[in-house]
Amino acid sequence: MAVTFTDSMFAEKFMSMEKKPAFTVTTVALPLTPPAEEETGSPLWDVEDPMETDQQKELLPVEPESVVAVIGVGYVGTHLVEAFAGHYNVIAFDLSERRLAEVSKQLAGLPIQFTSNAKDISEASHVLISVPTILKEDKSIDTAYLRSAIATVEKYVKPGSTVVVESSVAVGMTRELVGPLMASKNLKIGMSPERVDPGRTFPAFEDIPKIVSGLDAASLESISTLYGRVFHKLLPVSSPEVAEMTKLYENCQRMVCAAYANEMADACATIGIDAFEVSNAAASKPFGYLPFRPGPGIGGHCIPVNPYYLLSNCSMPLLEHATTMSWQRPADVAKRFVQSLISEPYTPEQPMADPSQLRLLVVGVGFKRGQNVMSNSPGAAIIRTLKSEYNCHVEFADPLVGTDFYNAVPKMDTEAHWNVESLSTFDGIIVSVNQEGLDMDVLANLRNVKVHDYTGTLKNTISGVPTPGAWMKGC
Repeated sequence: MAVTFTDSMFAEKFMSMEKKPAFTVTTVALPLTPPAEEETGSPLWDVEDPMETDQQKELLPVEPESVVAVIGVGYVGTHLVEAFAGHYNVIAFDLSERRLAEVSKQLAGLPIQFTSNAKDISEASHVLISVPTILKEDKSIDTAYLRSAIATVEKYVKPGSTVVVESSVAVGMTRELVGPLMASKNLKIGMSPERVDPGRTFPAFEDIPKIVSGLDAASLESISTLYGRVFHKLLPVSSPEVAEMTKLYENCQRMVCAAYANEMADACATIGIDAFEVSNAAASKPFGYLPFRPGPGIGGHCIPVNPYYLLSNCSMPLLEHATTMSWQRPADVAKRFVQSLISEPYTPEQPMADPSQLRLLVVGVGFKRGQNVMSNSPGAAIIRTLKSEYNCHVEFADPLVGTDFYNAVPKMDTEAHWNVESLSTFDGIIVSVNQEGLDMDVLANLRNVKVHDYTGTLKNTISGVPTPGAWMKGC
């Protein structure tokens, strides 16, 4: 059955939004694209073999010479380059020569032109914008990277081309910032939020349901035709605002649920029970429950950031509170840990009344297991508080993160010193991430070293939260 797009699908109902995002104009070079969290959705098209169904044949490009340019080849951009290069000629554009060299080695043999020359994207018939959405120090949103990409598109992309925003943006931002190019450059404009999760191998990138939208029917049809050859499941929505809100809804839900799991862990500590045992038991319910485990905070490029994009033009007190608490949690973890150490009885042989005398180790500073990405790392935030508030001696242990990524404190040589003898020289150890390459059972064998595990990995240690009653006096 043919899929038809009509103008009635695109009522301008969002043009009258009373409150617009507070956009910031800053001159900046295009950066690397960040990863994000993936969420599945209900597909409109479910194609087992996109080359063998009548429906998918109607979505194949009518111009086999179509060229796709991807602006920004960070984590998300690299996935786009690889996926589209299986069906089209691709131009991978980034201002970082080092990043281009890395990706060119990774994707050798595919029909990809790697370039840092913006003029090269003038050869593209379709342009995918995959640049970071970031926050300023005061947590207000900064559109500098997106505006830089849009300026590049306006200057070099030929009239009649199709431009798709893949970056996570505030609701209304695609229409506000990119929409004017429809008239000035005769471009087709749309939004298709990325759904990528670092380290996840299943489902495959092309099997993740892909939301597509356009500013008009012609834009949506062009984008659906382009994406229909790459992705097996497409979900066209009625406007870019729906697509933008969908991505924010997905990640902000995770923020609220994670914040709730952390508050529940705090309550469990006060009562004197294991928060991970409770969360694991609750996860056995096969319906009406989403399994979330407590932790030391929320990391990554998207989940800590996306709420502020949604809050820029929506009033959501619950989300605002959950986000604030999640950003504060690593500092709270650090302060509670130090308090639990200095409040314990001391011996003349080992006085610890002065927090600056403590030797502490933070395990895992990548933002999650299996990753060396440092974006909004809870482990790094814990270290910042330990240093700034107490001036403790702090080291970090993480086989995946080198000093070229993180050099705020010394890195433990885990090959030489991840053993009971070396680890026993520390007064306390905080496990932020159960990082790959570390035998966590070694920590369980330590004596006279306080270990707080915020991953639920260790047995016979304090699991997930500080000692009950050490920092709270009731739920």
